[in-house]
Parts: sequence; structure tokens; C-alpha cells
Amino acid sequence: MFDTIIMKTFPVYPNLESVAAEKIAYLDKGTTYKIKDSQIPFIKYFDNSRTLVLQVSIPKFLYGNNVTLLQEKDIPSSSKGYMNACTSYFKLK
Repeated sequence: MFDTIIMKTFPVYPNLESVAAEKIAYLDKGTTYKIKDSQIPFIKYFDNSRTLVLQVSIPKFLYGNNVTLLQEKDIPSSSKGYMNACTSYFKLK
């Protein structure tokens, strides 16, 4: 059984001006943006590597709670919904 997934994707060029992001500058790692969202609670964007990292609980994303057991048939709909949410949130093409 699994609950939480982490997705890393690059190169990504999101429109960070359209989202509320906390900007954190590091001397050795460049700039990192922490973005909060109601559906996807953990989103980080690393400017120096153009990497977007998302972490989400699939049952919470699909059903609004972590109590409902995830079924195998839910996996295609969760990945499609997850990608649609990311695409629309960051206005990616």
C-alpha cells in the first residue's frame, strides 16, 4: 500500500508571479520557492536547476481524506488529476 508520492520534473519554467510563493535564497543552492496550495501541500521550485518537486497524499488529493483506502483503479485518475492540477496551477504547457 502507498499513500504519498513525490514527483520531480525538470526543466520547468513556471510563471511564479501568478502564485503566492515564499522565496528563499541560498548562497550555494540558488533560489528556492516554497508554494502552498490546498490540494497539493508541498511544492518546491529550485530556480538554479529548474526542478519542480511536488509531494501529495493520493487519497487526500482524490477523496479529501487519508482514511479512504486507495484502489488500483484510482491510480490512472489520480495521476491525470495531479498533472492537470499542476499544469493549471503553474500555467505550464
